Amino acid sequence: MNSSLNKEEIKIVLAMHGSPPTDFPGDEMAFFYGVHLQVEHDPYCIDAVTKKRADAIEHKMKNWPRTAENDPYYTSGIEIGKNIEKVTGVKTFVGFNEFCNPTIQDALLEALKLNPKKIYVTTTMVTPGGGHQEIDIPEAIDEIAQKYPDVEITYVWPYDIADVAEFIGNHIMKNVT
Repeated sequence: MNSSLNKEEIKIVLAMHGSPPTDFPGDEMAFFYGVHLQVEHDPYCIDAVTKKRADAIEHKMKNWPRTAENDPYYTSGIEIGKNIEKVTGVKTFVGFNEFCNPTIQDALLEALKLNPKKIYVTTTMVTPGGGHQEIDIPEAIDEIAQKYPDVEITYVWPYDIADVAEFIGNHIMKNVT
């Protein structure tokens, strides 16, 4: 850690992927996914009525109540954030790339309310090659960083592959009987 900053001047944002809740209405989920896939290939392929319905479903999904039963990914992400805060002593916020709130941008804005000098953003997506960690998360950071040029926002990713392998290897070895 930079010795010129104290922990009160630093915040952490954990960028998670996000997952739909398992109890979300299936017909709405199917419609949303169908539109989502179409738009990935051609952003202009849907009409205004379809877009409005898909946006309403996405809003409903993102704001759906989350529990360990209907979205263990969400609750695990929150727990990881709490544990990062415990390990580092630095206030940590959790944001999600898609399917649930708060968004990564929302988490950054919450962190900014505490007037940090520096925000470190990281993710649980540990391997290179994914669009979320390589494109979406940096875009979310840039969107906020442009509005707050006095705060340094640093994306601490990618991870060293040797560190990832060591983490996984240690986990395996703890379970060897």
